[in-house]
Amino acid sequence: MTTEPIVRSERREISILVAREEVTVIRAWGAAGEPVADLHVHRDHTDAFYVLDGELTFELGRERKALTLPAGGFVCVPPGVAHSVRNAGDRPAVWLTIHTPDGGFAAFMRGIRDGVHVQWDMFDVPAEGGLPAGGAVVRRSAPL
Repeated sequence: MTTEPIVRSERREISILVAREEVTVIRAWGAAGEPVADLHVHRDHTDAFYVLDGELTFELGRERKALTLPAGGFVCVPPGVAHSVRNAGDRPAVWLTIHTPDGGFAAFMRGIRDGVHVQWDMFDVPAEGGLPAGGAVVRRSAPL
């Protein structure tokens, strides 16, 4: 599989695996304690995460429900559900992020690499907090 490098540093690596209008998939690695994305919402697309190694901590919904998912864990966040992601663990984590449809995510990631601001389907959480956490699909670990 051909990858498109976006970020390579001591604390983080990000590569685009698939970039299509209907779906963009990235593979990321983050060092222990590394933030991934602050609290935000998407209006027009779904954001999903699959943990390959280590663990990721999520904050979901207007309740700000916190949960930590180990390798094999999956969370799917529909439009309107606030979410944040970080590696709060004591070791590195590896995960896939899936945006469907793309919603401008691939262009946003390329903008990070190229030092260009790209507006896309990512917004501050509305004053009422967005939709409840129950709108997200969470699976603690997937069978192999």
